[in-house]
Amino acid sequence: MASAAAYQPTPAMAVYGATKAFVLNFTEAVAYETRASSLKVLAVSPGPVRTEFFDVVGSRDAAVGRMATPEQVVTATRRALERDRTPPSIVVGLGNRLSATASTLAPRRLALTVAGRALKA
Repeated sequence: MASAAAYQPTPAMAVYGATKAFVLNFTEAVAYETRASSLKVLAVSPGPVRTEFFDVVGSRDAAVGRMATPEQVVTATRRALERDRTPPSIVVGLGNRLSATASTLAPRRLALTVAGRALKA
């Protein structure tokens, strides 16, 4: 499991974002390395999901955007895995996909500023 946080800098959650970026890049690399086999490798990047994660953290401040249900994440994951050509990664939720795409197109400094304001660092 990666995260929508893997696609941009995450002030106030730097280690979390960096870890998820590692998971995303590592998984995509392994998917490429095993592309000739029947193995399916998939990084799933949801945004915030209604789980006990936010209870453990003690705050919902990190929940930027609309929360998905675990069922929505599982459904998106199953759909990706059932495709003839499984993609190396998916971003769950339209808003998260738009945010991930925008952050890759924007200059890094702008992505950092926007993420910092969204996370209220």
